[in-house]
Amino acid sequence: MTASSDVRTIDPDGDGVGIVELCRPPENYLTIFVLWELLAQMRALNSNSNCGAIIVRSRGKHFCAGRDWGTAREPEDTAEAIYATAPGFLGLSKPWIAELTGGSIGVGMGLAMCADYRVAADSAYLWAKFVSLGIHHGFGLTATLPWAVGNQRAMEILSTGRRVSMDEAATIGLVDRVSPLDDVSESAHRFAVTLASQPPLALASIKATMRNTLLSQFESAIAHERRAQTALYDTDDFQSATGGGYRYA
Repeated sequence: MTASSDVRTIDPDGDGVGIVELCRPPENYLTIFVLWELLAQMRALNSNSNCGAIIVRSRGKHFCAGRDWGTAREPEDTAEAIYATAPGFLGLSKPWIAELTGGSIGVGMGLAMCADYRVAADSAYLWAKFVSLGIHHGFGLTATLPWAVGNQRAMEILSTGRRVSMDEAATIGLVDRVSPLDDVSESAHRFAVTLASQPPLALASIKATMRNTLLSQFESAIAHERRAQTALYDTDDFQSATGGGYRYA
């Protein structure tokens, strides 16, 4: 087991499944430091010959409620740094599953959409609420959301800033499995075991083929999203929504 105060890894126990937990309950807000640690521990599992699939889950109310807009940040904790880190979550050779409980909100939804698969509790929801804050969406949702649900549905979800329930998410292909909350960890684990039991070279080759275009699109999307967000910082829309004087920097 590998642990920090914010992220913990449970190494494979004979079934080929490694687990990484976000440990910042109840909201599991992201900072650049949490993202760096999360990605580092996922990469360690990706390099572990005993690991065939990875589950990312959270302790607390939400899978990830995004960033805490009201918290003072360290100088390194910038949107630039976060977006520079984001492509790493698509660059792993082994499949990973986001186990969704509670909300995946804003950047948290972006992180969930980087996963190869999503297994969700029936009470979970995804919420790209950027537009309600007067800001462009981010964390590569320009690429990952249409990849899952198609461009028109993605544009509607991003433009309305509404919550997506699991009933809808399962219907439109936004998640791969939906289970009662009490069973979601077991459901994610069963799925991960199935993936981990496949021949690893073939599995990695299939993933590389199927996701190669997405990765290149994602990197372009991140750059565009950052420019679009920056252009909106000083608008009345953004300043009114955030109470003024705030920059998502």
